[in-house]
Amino acid sequence: MERRLAAILAADVVGYSRLMGADETATLERLKALHRELVQPCIASHKGRLVKLMGDGLLAEFPSVVEAVTCALEIQKSIEAPPEGEPDPSRMRLRIGINLGDVIIEGSDIFGDGVNIAARLETLASPGGICVSSLVHESLGGRVKVDFSDAGQHNVKNIARPIQVFRWPAGEPSAGSRQDQVPKEVLREQSICVLPFANQSKDEELGYLCEGLGQDIVTAIGTIRQLTVITDAAAEALKHEDHYLLSGQARRAGPRLRISARLVNSKTGVQVWAERYDRKDDDLFAVQDDLARNIVIAVHTVLGAGSYTNRWQWGTEDFEAWQIMAKGFREFQIFSPDSMASAAAAFERAHGVDPDYLAPLMAAAYCYGQLAWIAEADEAQALIERGDRGVQQAIEAAPDDVRPYAALRAIEFARGNPEGGVAAAEKALKMAPSDSYCRATLAFALVSASRPEEALAQMARAARDIPNPPGWLAQSRIHALFMLGREEEALEEARATLARLPDLYSAPVMNAALAADLGLAAEAKALCKRVLAAEPGFSSKSFVRWQGLSDRDYSVRLFAALTRAGLPD
Repeated sequence: MERRLAAILAADVVGYSRLMGADETATLERLKALHRELVQPCIASHKGRLVKLMGDGLLAEFPSVVEAVTCALEIQKSIEAPPEGEPDPSRMRLRIGINLGDVIIEGSDIFGDGVNIAARLETLASPGGICVSSLVHESLGGRVKVDFSDAGQHNVKNIARPIQVFRWPAGEPSAGSRQDQVPKEVLREQSICVLPFANQSKDEELGYLCEGLGQDIVTAIGTIRQLTVITDAAAEALKHEDHYLLSGQARRAGPRLRISARLVNSKTGVQVWAERYDRKDDDLFAVQDDLARNIVIAVHTVLGAGSYTNRWQWGTEDFEAWQIMAKGFREFQIFSPDSMASAAAAFERAHGVDPDYLAPLMAAAYCYGQLAWIAEADEAQALIERGDRGVQQAIEAAPDDVRPYAALRAIEFARGNPEGGVAAAEKALKMAPSDSYCRATLAFALVSASRPEEALAQMARAARDIPNPPGWLAQSRIHALFMLGREEEALEEARATLARLPDLYSAPVMNAALAADLGLAAEAKALCKRVLAAEPGFSSKSFVRWQGLSDRDYSVRLFAALTRAGLPD
């Protein structure tokens, strides 16, 4: 077995799933050009070797840390920022991590802890930034004229010891880092401070588990739209405001680990959730992943934000797959064409990480059905077929699972078969008659099929068990009321939805349309300004198509209200 000491550089593209979701072909071409014209020549000019390309990532080795760091700096500085005021959403930015370590050589590939640490450092870098280990930082010895800031110690997955991290640009926050100051006006009751988990056994190995568990929980909560993570300092400064404190402790009990966690309202001191977990201690990293996932799901659910999301995210023991799925769902809940494309790309990645994880397969199929509504004929057909394959694969693997039928509903509507979409939703409800989300899905289908009275009746029954309805359900209720000529009720619903779900794509648009329809010109104008600031290329025609409505008369009414509000055709 051949070994050697090397400086290892790991890099990947920031937001690659979003870029692929927006334009797969163009993104691949830009990635190839980036490697061909900048990255690979730079590696070669600094005596490095490109070990391999891995999707949007790469691994390279260098004979010295000076060459590796200089190469990384040249790459990052060469990827110029767009002109001020002209952001380019397709621009590719990199994160880079560099470590110095012993590597094992097998053919043209390299392995070992040195490589793994470089990969973990890359995830800690900010977009356009570089993170290096303490070994790299010390070995530079001032020979590269650049300032790195000490980012402290980090516990990273599958590495037993903490890593001392240094960051460039100096002072930049790393991925997943949190700000100590949170403006009071954005603090909500769903803000959470994750306190360090206490090691009651005074066991060094268990201490690493506690530190890693806290970091994994923070990272996972950061993927959830409805929850905001704040630091200890911010929690102390705002101790009289409503937010939550998540704390826990761990100890050994013979051959098992006993970990407890609790969630407390900081203002009232009331404990709103607590749980104890017993696990075998034979694989601490697997235990850490399992606990982090379970704790985050429990917290998400108890705060009223997770009951719908969790039904799609359960089903894997792989924490990485679950996290990717959670990030995809964050995009999905915006419910816009761009966010749906980004979500589909994330779901495909999650399924790639764990091919037995059916939830992302079904969720991606749902997205393809939705996206087919606004695609041109050939592309729409390809999306429908892609989604249908996912649905059939899921039904075959789990015939008693109701979730594929939600995806099938979207696909049937994309086929121009609204009654088929209703039938798919009805089948799911028949399979699980007490499931409120199956009933909500049927309500959504009934609105799209121009059966608003039936839809509202189903929504009323579902609402008993859904205190915090997802955006798509709120959107469906607005449409149903508008269809029935109950504009004032629809406007009230639209205002409430916008206040509760400000990121929901349709919320300000429907609010503007209804305000205009009721002659509230000032309100409509202000909302139009908000819509166009977020999406300068907004098109009323595209928005109406995106709603997937089979009622042509209502679609004409909606289009007229949008243009009356001042939104472009």
